[in-house]
Amino acid sequence: MASMTGSPTPPRSVETAAVTGSALSRAPQPRPRERVQWEGYLFIAPWLIGFVLFTLGPILISLYLSMTKWDLLRPQPQWVGLNNYRDLFHDPDFFISLQRTLYYTGVSVPLGMAGSLGVAMLLNRKAPGISIFRTIYYLPAVTSSVAMFLLWRWLLNPEFGLVNYALHGLLRTPQGWPGWLSDPTWAMPALILMNLWYLGGGMIIYLAGLQGIPEHLYEAAELDGAGAWRKFTAVTVPMLTPTIFFNLVMSVIGSFQVFTQAYVMTQGGPAKATLFYVLLLYQQAFDFLRFGYASAMAWILFVVIAALTAVNFKLAPKWVHYE
Repeated sequence: MASMTGSPTPPRSVETAAVTGSALSRAPQPRPRERVQWEGYLFIAPWLIGFVLFTLGPILISLYLSMTKWDLLRPQPQWVGLNNYRDLFHDPDFFISLQRTLYYTGVSVPLGMAGSLGVAMLLNRKAPGISIFRTIYYLPAVTSSVAMFLLWRWLLNPEFGLVNYALHGLLRTPQGWPGWLSDPTWAMPALILMNLWYLGGGMIIYLAGLQGIPEHLYEAAELDGAGAWRKFTAVTVPMLTPTIFFNLVMSVIGSFQVFTQAYVMTQGGPAKATLFYVLLLYQQAFDFLRFGYASAMAWILFVVIAALTAVNFKLAPKWVHYE
């Protein structure tokens, strides 16, 4: 055939390559990498805009205001450099508020973590109606905090509160004792004990961690003759250390930002017994219109929380065990 037509027949491999090439030319080509990246940025643009406007922007503005004197009534802040930071370390209320906050953190965090773990272990059982009890314990964590604190202020009233009424009936304590929110000795313990009402938030995290522990570890411990306490110390706690670490970090951060209960129930009193750091910051900003001074307090709080968080992460490898 090739000799009759005068033109050689192309090899089959050449025909296959030509067909394949034409098919590839019609196939959709991959989009440029740059276009895909811009589409990704477009999808996250709402979050980025919100972060810049409502988080990063206020952070940078507060850093600038911390070096100014501004009462919100002047058209422009007055630059004072580091004077606000120097004034803080000569303010007795600054050290009082820091001391109150550290005391609250040192007592409420271990107490709250132990209580949350205890409740989680009680609720980590297969029993009829257990989901109802889990819901009941978690409800305070999603209830309006202001409403709950107003309720607790009534419960802790020394004259007609139900807490003192129960103490008088059960233990025959003197009428009107203890003074709770009106007594400088009892005001801080009252807020710490009241914080146990909110065990549900930590409890639900511990419960998730407990349900993630493999059951065969407990079975192996039982075969070795381990009792309930031994299984708790040798299996539950080591396997739960990542959850404990998470709750520890979040509890420390939250305890340094305690504000609402003191603002609603005591206003920092009596005799500054509950003058927490963030409450003093709020008073400086919105009661005395010292926004530069309050911004300096906010940045010191940021440094303290960041330092404590860094210490927790530094010590974590010594006691946190991951699978």
